[in-house]
Amino acid sequence: MKKIIICITLLSCLVFPFIGWKLYAYQHNKISLTENADFYLVYPGKVETFQLNGQEPELLHTQKMNSEGYFGSGKNYILEDRYLVFGNDHQKFIHDNLISIDFQDGTVLRKPSKHSTSISGTDGQSFYTAGAYHHLVQFDKQFEAIQTLVLNDDFILHAPVYVDDTSVYLTGVVRELNQDGTEENVLIMFDKKDFSKQEIFKYDNSIATGDGLLVNGTIYLTIFGKRAPEYEDGQVPNELLTFDTKSKSFSSVTLEHPSPSTLHALKDENLLLIEHQNGVFSPLSFTIYNTQTGEQSYHTLKDLNPRPHYIDHIRQIDDKRLLIILANQLLIYDMEAKSIINQTTLSEDYVSGIWINP
Repeated sequence: MKKIIICITLLSCLVFPFIGWKLYAYQHNKISLTENADFYLVYPGKVETFQLNGQEPELLHTQKMNSEGYFGSGKNYILEDRYLVFGNDHQKFIHDNLISIDFQDGTVLRKPSKHSTSISGTDGQSFYTAGAYHHLVQFDKQFEAIQTLVLNDDFILHAPVYVDDTSVYLTGVVRELNQDGTEENVLIMFDKKDFSKQEIFKYDNSIATGDGLLVNGTIYLTIFGKRAPEYEDGQVPNELLTFDTKSKSFSSVTLEHPSPSTLHALKDENLLLIEHQNGVFSPLSFTIYNTQTGEQSYHTLKDLNPRPHYIDHIRQIDDKRLLIILANQLLIYDMEAKSIINQTTLSEDYVSGIWINP
């Protein structure tokens, strides 16, 4: 009996450290950073380092991770101007990880979480997710949960999570369980300190809204459909719904071109890039909207070949240029000339994330 106890003790001494090492190895890694790199492309299973040689992206280095789907996929956010973070959204791989890459020292954190979801957001300091298990969760940069709130069962929320200095905002539909025709469009505002105080704002029930962005104190939402009788003749919406977080009031922005589908943030915080939903055989197009002046600039990628249907990633390089990822195509786009100045075919057809060095 004594020998059995000794064997079990020795086995435990070997097994538990091994399990601990495996868990640490799963969660922690390192990528190589290059001093003269201009940007990095994060694929599901590797990281590529690029330098811009004029307008030509030059591949400097490729680092493969220890599994094909190591990073997975997810909506990108930036914390503290150094961390690229996202929660796996199952678009390409069945993972439930929260991912962080530190582009100052190359540290990678990959932490399993039941709260990993594509419905996410940030205030630049913390990372927020919502929807998974019907929870709203705030994480610190180490992905430790700071606070959690259980959402009402009748609330069907939309992406993303909007966060400013004082509040967290969610949009979606409130619907009585198993009762068709009871949907109400709502925006819910929570106190960021403890999620306790809630205010509910109802908005036009005749419209269907999609993803949005919080820019300079205003939430912008795409309107992709209307149920009002005047739209039954086939007209398509050409508006954005707006919510002023200070006055707590709704309004709208009329666009010069119809069918807004997805909103993209740019480095210039006054600018909003509005992707349009076009027909299968129509060129991809977008509007750059100045939220301060109301000026709209329309762009169409009519010369692009092959012709994808939507933008995967878009980043502003400088005052004139955009970096656009469309499947396996990388574009350098001149906003002033409204032209593609470089098109590069990538090594894979899916990019999980982009980091552009300041």
